[in-house]
Amino acid sequence: MNIPFREKHIAVGLIIATVIGIVLCLAFAFDLFYTYQQRSTDFYFQAANLQQSSEPHENVVIVSIDDKSLAELGHIQSWSRSHYARLIDVLAEAKTRVIVFDLLFAEPASGDEELATAIENAGNVVLPVIYKPTSTEFTSPRQLTPDDSFVEPLGIFQKAAAARGHANVNPDNDGIVRRLSVALHNDDDYEPALALAAVAQYLRRPQVIETPVGDKELPFASRSIPLVDNNEMLINYMVSPQDIGSIVNFPIVSLVDVLHGNAALSLFRDKIVIIGATASGLGDTFWTPMGSMISGAEVHASAMHTILTDNFLKTAPSVITIALILLLALLCGIAVLYLRVLIASLAVIFLCFAYFLIAFFLFDNGILLNMLYPPLSIIATFAGLNLHNLVMERAEKRKITETFGRYISPPVVAEIMTTLKEGRLELGGKEHEVTVAFADVRAFTSISEKMPPAELVAQLNSNLTAVIEAVLKFGGMINKFGGDSVMAIWNAPLDCKGHPFLAIKAAMSAQSGIRKLKGKEKNLVGMKFGIGINTGEVLAGNLGSEDRLEYSVVGDTVNIAARLADATPGGKVWIGANTYELVKDDIIAKPLSPLTVKGKREQIQAYEVLDIKNDETVNENVEQR
Repeated sequence: MNIPFREKHIAVGLIIATVIGIVLCLAFAFDLFYTYQQRSTDFYFQAANLQQSSEPHENVVIVSIDDKSLAELGHIQSWSRSHYARLIDVLAEAKTRVIVFDLLFAEPASGDEELATAIENAGNVVLPVIYKPTSTEFTSPRQLTPDDSFVEPLGIFQKAAAARGHANVNPDNDGIVRRLSVALHNDDDYEPALALAAVAQYLRRPQVIETPVGDKELPFASRSIPLVDNNEMLINYMVSPQDIGSIVNFPIVSLVDVLHGNAALSLFRDKIVIIGATASGLGDTFWTPMGSMISGAEVHASAMHTILTDNFLKTAPSVITIALILLLALLCGIAVLYLRVLIASLAVIFLCFAYFLIAFFLFDNGILLNMLYPPLSIIATFAGLNLHNLVMERAEKRKITETFGRYISPPVVAEIMTTLKEGRLELGGKEHEVTVAFADVRAFTSISEKMPPAELVAQLNSNLTAVIEAVLKFGGMINKFGGDSVMAIWNAPLDCKGHPFLAIKAAMSAQSGIRKLKGKEKNLVGMKFGIGINTGEVLAGNLGSEDRLEYSVVGDTVNIAARLADATPGGKVWIGANTYELVKDDIIAKPLSPLTVKGKREQIQAYEVLDIKNDETVNENVEQR
């Protein structure tokens, strides 16, 4: 089945778009560009404000072990734990609902008894444990092995504490903290995250993990926490509405200010208070998706804020991402294949813009669309199909040239393509010296009366083939067909050195070919051509109208060649006087009696070509072509 070029072009283009979509779906399924995918998701936080209100969430307050505290109390490792005991007493007096330590008291130190007593008296202190892998075998940084263990606070502190939770903050491979493990395996049980344990205390839940941890979500206090790999939840960092890219500071108070009574106690009333290190040089800082660094205490505060506000993030299901990749690839493909380049480009830009708008809208509602593969499918399809268009356009141009060349001479096709490219295809021409030849079948009318049209055309084409092959062999251009006649030109539109001689050689070769053809094909009707040749100045160029052009030559030279062909007997070659003067040293010809031709007042001199003197000269001229 012969499929039209346009339909084939579109079909192949849609297949390419589909293949690009499938390749990107496979890349997504196998996480081939996982790091880039993670970083593309950061764009949400960098470009959008997740908060439903312009005010920061004030249910979480941070008591900071900052540079000021270190300057007054010395290095943190030298502190007596009585400072923390006094701090707990102050916070208890302020009626703080939950006190959370982001500090691990795993080794004995001075003031332990005072701290244990303060923790027990407060009754609302949550202490951290730290997951510490001990296996030497390679494993995922987020996956526990049977040899993993937890570093715990001293027994006197655990006994006095209201709850405990793991304080691990695990960045992704690129060093950015995007998520938090809400529960880690600990023997046959789970160790809840410090943030989850603190919120459970804040909401006065009797248990932190009330139901078995599922693969996709964790029910918690009438909420449903969406989970990703290894029981992790995405942290919905707060972004400042005034300064996109920076985190809204939770209320932060210096530890020494609290100890010295320089902080208003009302700030801590009925709040979760996190006590953690924020001083420079202590190393408890992490990169966030906004491109800024925050302390571990602020990471836990952000996780608590996410849980308290029920403002969770969850990734769109994989099937949705795959469907979007394929859909966007096909939509982009349709735009590129059916629209003009400029309109298609605008359509693709609009498609990307629309996707980002929808993505940000869903992001504000807690759903993360993939920000890498679907947009990449648009870009890859646009690039791939434009390359496909370029290749197909070149193939189409080549096919047009080849097809066009079957109707008119290849030199004319080349000239038209050149003028089209240069933007100068217009009516008119220029004077040029050419050699024109006409070949006309003798007694064609009587021949046509003796056979059906289909057989007549087949017989005529067989004879014309010999003429055409001879013209092309010797550098001529087939200009037009006139039923039973052929017009050929030399030296236009391309220069042709020795064109009068080459035209004669072509004519003699054509007559010889027709005779040989009759000898080979016994059923072929003996058609005889009279060939007339003339050389002179003509107007060569595009003739016709603005809507219909034809490359041809006009002038008296053409008319004389046509009249000579009308008068030439079958099987003969007659040439005009101008042509004879240019080739008389290379041919054997005899002068004819002056001819009276239609349209000419004066008789014209013509010559019958009998033979060629030197075939090598012909071959040299052909090679120079």
